[in-house]
Amino acid sequence: MSQERKPRILFLGLLYPMEEEERILEMTLQHPSNAPNVFQWNLIRGMEQALGSRMEIMNVLPVGTWPKACKRFTLPDRTWPNGDALCHEVGCINLPFLKQGMRAARAARLLKKLLRPGDQVVLYSAYMPFLKALARLPRTITVHVIIPDLPEFYDLGATSALRKCLRKLQNRMVYRCMKRIDRFVLLTEHMHEPLKVGDRPWMLLEGICSVQPPAPVQEETERAILYAGTLHRQFGIQNLLNAFAMLPDPDAQLWLCGSGDAEGDIRILCEKDPRVTFFGFVSLEEVARLRSRAAVLVNPRTGEGEYTKYSFPSKTMEYMASGKPVVMYRLAGIPAEYDPFLYYVPEDTPESLCRTLSYVLSHPEDAAQVASRAQAYVLENKTPAIQGQRLVDFITGRNGD
Repeated sequence: MSQERKPRILFLGLLYPMEEEERILEMTLQHPSNAPNVFQWNLIRGMEQALGSRMEIMNVLPVGTWPKACKRFTLPDRTWPNGDALCHEVGCINLPFLKQGMRAARAARLLKKLLRPGDQVVLYSAYMPFLKALARLPRTITVHVIIPDLPEFYDLGATSALRKCLRKLQNRMVYRCMKRIDRFVLLTEHMHEPLKVGDRPWMLLEGICSVQPPAPVQEETERAILYAGTLHRQFGIQNLLNAFAMLPDPDAQLWLCGSGDAEGDIRILCEKDPRVTFFGFVSLEEVARLRSRAAVLVNPRTGEGEYTKYSFPSKTMEYMASGKPVVMYRLAGIPAEYDPFLYYVPEDTPESLCRTLSYVLSHPEDAAQVASRAQAYVLENKTPAIQGQRLVDFITGRNGD
């Protein structure tokens, strides 16, 4: 007699193998943020540790369309190993609209092939092609979705009227498809109402810190303020540039890594102020090296705007795990339990940010103590193993959420 097949968990994500980072960067013209990829792999590894086995994965590459954002006209179907399990990469012709439709159709066929009654699906983000594919699944398969950001806040920087209109239409379809979702994993509790979770089970995840141990403080630590991430104006980069320009400390430095629409402003400041260095889009390894040498880590996103209630920036966890002091504005999506571990900027202004940065640079002993407590907190409460176990307990019904 053949052994009965156990129900399994299938993870659906927008990811790529960590070792293929250079390949992804080579094929893209608009660099994707690496934070979602890191977040997904941290969560997958944590879940696998809790399960005691590797997970089956279905993914699409998180790259833009040809020819403006990606060099590839076609993205082929392929399968690659995840230990003794498999990752099934859904391909497509990489053109607007056609790309989304092909991904949805191919994903639906693959799900029908892979899943059996009693299986569980964990979807990362409200990605429309996957949601359309999942909407066809029978109710014998439980579907969970992890919501890192609300769909209506995906294109905060969109200026084109057509693009805004298309985003509104797509969001309506997203919320219609999310009626099929059985259970939700939210990064902030404020997401519950706009997502219309209702009586469906949900859990609060907040975030997850890096799999890698934090880099040790090095002797060559400099009086540098580091920001590594998306360099879009709506995320407060101009605020940071203005704040640093006011900082009179001749030995202070500002290090910036990433890509976005504020790159031009950054290059202008670099020409005016030799204390500012722009590294461009760099690897995770290089970010970790710079982080280990910096004195302060900063997130310049202000608390203005409704979307901050629904945001728990992933870099908050990464910053805290590094053992370096973290300066940021107070965001409504970050619970009060984090208050003792962060240097909050009192007012949403460049002047207030400048004063806070100046204080942290001038009080290294106090900053080191706060940073040490922050590091201990996330390493005791927010590691992949801990958050992965919480998620597996929620999926399998072993907790009280």
